[in-house]
Amino acid sequence: MPSIVFTPLNRPILGIVSVIVGVSVFSIQDAIIKGLSSGYPVHQIVFVRSLIALPLLFLVAFAEGRGTLKTQHLGLHALRGATMFVAYTSYYLALAALPIAETVALYYTVPLFVAALSVPFLGERVGSRRWAAIAVGFFGVLVIVRPGDGLADPAALLAVAAAVAYAMSALLARRLGATDGAGAMALSATLFYLAASGLLGLALSGIDAATDTHDSLQFLLNPWLWPSPRDLALMAACGLVSAFGFFFLAQGYRLTQANVAAPFEYVALPWAVLWGYLFFGNLPDMATVAGAGFIVGSGLYVIYRERRAGRRRRCAELAVER
Repeated sequence: MPSIVFTPLNRPILGIVSVIVGVSVFSIQDAIIKGLSSGYPVHQIVFVRSLIALPLLFLVAFAEGRGTLKTQHLGLHALRGATMFVAYTSYYLALAALPIAETVALYYTVPLFVAALSVPFLGERVGSRRWAAIAVGFFGVLVIVRPGDGLADPAALLAVAAAVAYAMSALLARRLGATDGAGAMALSATLFYLAASGLLGLALSGIDAATDTHDSLQFLLNPWLWPSPRDLALMAACGLVSAFGFFFLAQGYRLTQANVAAPFEYVALPWAVLWGYLFFGNLPDMATVAGAGFIVGSGLYVIYRERRAGRRRRCAELAVER
C-alpha cells in the first residue's frame, strides 16, 4: 500500500488566534461544570453537552466539506476522539476537587508534553535546552502539588494525565489537519464523546459512592438524574460552548504547528483565576502562582526554541535548493 503523505497547512497567525478564541470560550465551561459536579456525574454532563453540540458541528462540517462528510482517516479520527475523551474527562474530574486556577495550571503542562511527544509521534528533534525547559516546567508542577507537605491531592494527577492525553490529541490534529477540516475533526470527536459517555454511564449505573468519597470519584459515580430547568440550561450552554470551542481549537492546530499553537492556550490561566474568584471565591495561593510561573515560563521557552529551530531548518533547505 502506498504511504500517506501529509502536507500540513502553515498559517500561524490565524492558527494562534483560533486557539486563543477556543480556549477563552472553553474557560466558561470550566466554571459551569465545577458548579454542576456535586449533583450530576461527569458522563451525563458530557453526554448532554455532546448531544447539544452535535447538530451544530454537523452543519459546520457539512458546509466546510461542501456537502460531503468524507475522510480517509477514520482510524486517526477515532484515536483522536479517544485521547480527547480521556483528556477532558480526567480534567473535569480534577476540576471537581481542585480550584479552577490550580487545575488549569497543572493542565497547561500541555506544551511541555507536546514538545516531548513530538519526538516519537512526528520524529522531531528536541534539543538539550528544550529538555531543560521541560524539566523546569515539571518542577513547577511539583511546586503546585507540594507532595512533601502532605498537601498533595490525587486529583492533581488527573490534571496532569489530562495534559498528556490532550498533547497526544494535538499532535493527531496536526496530522489530520493536512487532509481534513476543523469541522470534521470537531464532529468526529463529539460523536466519540457521545458514544463513550453513554457507554460509561451504562457501565457505572448501579455503582454508588460512599458518603466520604473523594470529590473526583463522587463526580464519576453520581447517578444520572433528570436535571432541573436551570441545570439543563447550563448543560445545554456547555454544548454551545463546546461546539464553538472544539471548532476553534481544531482549526488552530490545523493551521499551524502544535508547538506553535499550544503555548497560547495559557490565556486560560487569567480566565481561570477570574472565574474561580467570581463564582467560587477562590484565589490561587503563592505556591500555585509560583508553580504556574515555572510552567508558563518553560512553555514559552520551548516555543522560542522551536521557532529558532524552524528558522534554521528553513535556511538549510534554502541553502540546499541554491
